[in-house]
Amino acid sequence: MARIEFEAELWAAMEGKGWTFVTLPAAASGKLPGRGRVAIQGTINGFPFRSSAFPDGKGSHTIMINAAMREGGRVGPGEAARFVIEPASDDVAVEVPADLEAALAGSPEARARFDAVTPKARAEWVAWIESAKAEATRERRVTQTLERLLAGKKRPSD
Repeated sequence: MARIEFEAELWAAMEGKGWTFVTLPAAASGKLPGRGRVAIQGTINGFPFRSSAFPDGKGSHTIMINAAMREGGRVGPGEAARFVIEPASDDVAVEVPADLEAALAGSPEARARFDAVTPKARAEWVAWIESAKAEATRERRVTQTLERLLAGKKRPSD
């Protein structure tokens, strides 16, 4: 995907408090690969950042600009900035531990539900299991993971 370059003015929803935003011009938004949330990377006035572009409900996308991005890009609300962005991968590599893999192999329905959740959610399941200090706790968490997946839970915190 080609780089998307544009200039746009930053704006704040609550004059000087909280987040600052930039709405992509329609032509720039139209070059993104999807109408939903899109992981992006790029620069604001030459300062590198990673973020997401979110649909704004008006046919474009909005990027949240945090303090580090404002400071690095030397720009504030009401000022224009030069952006160069491109879609970025927000994939999370998840290595499923052998005990969870074996349990999922024994339950095709749980396996299908595990495979259907996002990579980040799968990473949360794995982290929850691997954070157990005692072997008995780990075994219980593997069992609970299958039970919760079968109950429609997408994350351990659900």
